[in-house]
Amino acid sequence: MLNTLEQYGDFTPVEAFKTDSRQQKHIKETMWDKLNFSQQYAVCTLGQFGYLLTYVRSIGDTTLAILKQDDKIATINEAGIINVNPDVMCRQ
Repeated sequence: MLNTLEQYGDFTPVEAFKTDSRQQKHIKETMWDKLNFSQQYAVCTLGQFGYLLTYVRSIGDTTLAILKQDDKIATINEAGIINVNPDVMCRQ
């Protein structure tokens, strides 16, 4: 297998993938990772209607997911409760 990969030029030496972990910048958590299971489920539910996860805001110890669909806004609290008519202003 290795010989075959070398013949076709698809072989990349292992050294090309090695990096010193002390020199890597820490990757920020993704928005998805900041959500609990209830919020993730609700995001998937709204995603079926075209909403996209846009922000995750931390308010004290709680998180609030903010989703958008065109000019519509929806929020999901930590209990997974969806509010499609929130009192939230988003910048353009």
